[in-house]
Amino acid sequence: MTTNQLAASVVELAAPLAANVPTGADFKDWVLVIAGNIFIAILVLRAIGHYFKREWGELFGHLAAGVLVGGLIYANNQTINVLKGFWGLLSGGN
Repeated sequence: MTTNQLAASVVELAAPLAANVPTGADFKDWVLVIAGNIFIAILVLRAIGHYFKREWGELFGHLAAGVLVGGLIYANNQTINVLKGFWGLLSGGN
C-alpha cells in the first residue's frame, strides 16, 4: 500500500466522523428556549400584577420592553444582524 492510498483510506474513514462533530447549536437553541419560557412566565406574572393594580402606564411599558427582549431571545440571529447593520451605519463601515 502506497502512502497516497493510505492517506486516501484515512480520509475515507474520517469523513463520517467529521460530518457528525457537534457544534453546540442545539444546546444554544435549547438554552434560549428555556430562557425565553422563563422570561414569558415572569412577563405574564408582572403584567397580571400591573393589570390588577390598574397601573396602565407601567403595564404598557412593561409589555413594550417584553416584546423587545422577547425578540432578542427568540430571533437572536436576526437581531444580531440588525445590530451589526446599525453599528455599520454609526461607524461608517460597510
